[in-house]
Amino acid sequence: MKRITIVGLGLMGGSLGLALRRRGGWRVTGLARRSTTIKEALRAGALHEGFIDPARALAGADVVVYCSPVDKIIPLARHHRRWVPAGALVMDVGSVKGPIVREMEKLFSGQNHTAFVGAHPMAGSEKTGVANAREDLYQGTVCVLAKTPRTDAGRLVQASRFWKSVGARVRVLDPDTHDRVVALVSHLPHAIADALTLAVGDGAGPAGVRLAKELAAGSYRDATRVAGADPGLWRGIFTLNDRAVRRAVSLFSKNLNGLVRQGWRVGDLRRAQRLNAFLKDLS
Repeated sequence: MKRITIVGLGLMGGSLGLALRRRGGWRVTGLARRSTTIKEALRAGALHEGFIDPARALAGADVVVYCSPVDKIIPLARHHRRWVPAGALVMDVGSVKGPIVREMEKLFSGQNHTAFVGAHPMAGSEKTGVANAREDLYQGTVCVLAKTPRTDAGRLVQASRFWKSVGARVRVLDPDTHDRVVALVSHLPHAIADALTLAVGDGAGPAGVRLAKELAAGSYRDATRVAGADPGLWRGIFTLNDRAVRRAVSLFSKNLNGLVRQGWRVGDLRRAQRLNAFLKDLS
């Protein structure tokens, strides 16, 4: 039986543990900062065992997956490096790849025959914590694997098989291409949701916010659902992918202002409708 250590036991880490336990063939160990988190993950059935001591959690691991917030992955990995077993495959699930992959490859690739392959399963929710973990979270999702000139081909195959085993479809991309596209289709929508929520608060004012709440219907709820996500987690994502997110925000502002300047032309709205249909077509 292979052993995996999952670092970080929130939605992503807890769901990965549940999926692997359902599949079988893995001894699932968790590593967290608080014993209460370990106990919650054990109660949820996401782990066989869990520790707050990294030396105990990482001992004997064949695979180590960092499911921590993106701005915590590199500091944790630096701290844990001495305990990661020789030959282990190290991965992460962060939604920013460039800076993480570059640093993690320095830490692990070639170090005692360990290897790092950056991963980003396009799964998640505005809900957080192991209490919201689901064993089918990765089923049918796309998992991007980041390939660089330093990526070992055999380890890339190993990583691909791992994510396919929990139901994901694998796509291999270079880290910067990933970050540029994900800034548009994932990070920008979160920024827009936050900005829209703040705009409603500013526009309605303290006296009108109750009326705005009463009148807010489907379009507002659909557009702002992800504004309920963990602010600390998303600040880390925005900061780590700052350049690509700023470029995406600039493009969005250009198009929004263009719609206004052109007087809401039907042709522009039809183009948006066609693009929307294409982007949401899952066939």
